[in-house]
Amino acid sequence: MAGLSLDQVFRRILKTKFFTNGWGTEYQLKQFIRFRRVLGNRQDCVSRVPEDWPIAIDQIQTRSDHIVTSGHFRSPITDIIPDVLPKESETCHFELITPSQWQSASYQPLCIHLAGTGDHGTMWRRKQLAYPLLKNGIASIIIENPFYGVRKPPSQLRSGLRHVNDLFVLGGTLVVESIVLLRYCERMGYGPLGVSGVSLGGHNAALAGLVWPKPLVIVPCLNGLSGNSIFTRGVLARACKWGKLEEEMQNYHLRGIRHLPAHLMNQVDGVKLLSEDGRVYEDTLNPRSNIQVQTEFEIPPHFHNPDVAELEAKYGECFTFMRWLMDEVSHLGRMETPVPKSRIINVLGKYDEYIPQYSGKLDDIWRDCETRYIPSGHVRSCLMNFDSFRSAIADAFEDMRR
Repeated sequence: MAGLSLDQVFRRILKTKFFTNGWGTEYQLKQFIRFRRVLGNRQDCVSRVPEDWPIAIDQIQTRSDHIVTSGHFRSPITDIIPDVLPKESETCHFELITPSQWQSASYQPLCIHLAGTGDHGTMWRRKQLAYPLLKNGIASIIIENPFYGVRKPPSQLRSGLRHVNDLFVLGGTLVVESIVLLRYCERMGYGPLGVSGVSLGGHNAALAGLVWPKPLVIVPCLNGLSGNSIFTRGVLARACKWGKLEEEMQNYHLRGIRHLPAHLMNQVDGVKLLSEDGRVYEDTLNPRSNIQVQTEFEIPPHFHNPDVAELEAKYGECFTFMRWLMDEVSHLGRMETPVPKSRIINVLGKYDEYIPQYSGKLDDIWRDCETRYIPSGHVRSCLMNFDSFRSAIADAFEDMRR
């Protein structure tokens, strides 16, 4: 493995594969392509979650300097889009960690921390984020991801989501669950409020932040604008089960995935999904967005990944469809921007090969977004630079206080 970066070496060591069961059903894909329109409309999205959504408190533990409250609730996604979430994932579990004594009765900041890929349970975020942030007087809520930990389907191996659509289900589920918890925090008198996350958690934190209808601290870390470049340009490209995806593209029993853009042209507000040459997809669902699927990137020399070129040459049609699907469902540029007076700090790895930054970053599409860089790649940043994430969170809350 001589000459490879730490990001490349780490990915080669890990054996977990993604999307081993294919794209997901045509029904599920269509449901989440439509749900992206809901995510893209703040008022519509928030209105889908009832104000009085019930939360159960399971346990309250009082420690020397903090209190840990454990709770759960049924995910609202089960009502919004029935039958897309596995039974094991339907219950959201969370931990609320608050100081025993607040520094001020009028200033009780709280941040929701969303999990990155591979972050099962709550221990890692509790130790790396929640406990240290108590020193800054900041409380935390830690949510267990759908498909992770106690919410993981038994047939799923570690963090390897079985279907492409599972990634969209995971993100959409966390958005509506964050709405439930942000409302709970308001009722409890906490504020200002914020959301943060690292890697996958960073992207989902950005999604949750942009649908909230009030000013919010938003600190996404090591995130991209969509899954497009992550799964077709980053080191995770070699972790996808392209053979299975290609098989479904060629032989799908409903013939629905391969021709999904053509079907959708007659069902959503768009006039065209695929350009004449098959290289660029136009935005169909949000007329305010001019984001287009990127099929060509100017790639810096140190990001050259020969595996990607080889895979794309073999599975070209799959790569094209994956890019369209990822940008259509998950691109932040297709959503509304956060409400004014939100404090946004985006922390990125300068040499991140999981989340290639040459494909775009938040300050390209969000006004008043501050970008900070860590001079390392994805893996090293995750292991060695949580102090940078904590500093960004603490600074953002202090700015909101002023």
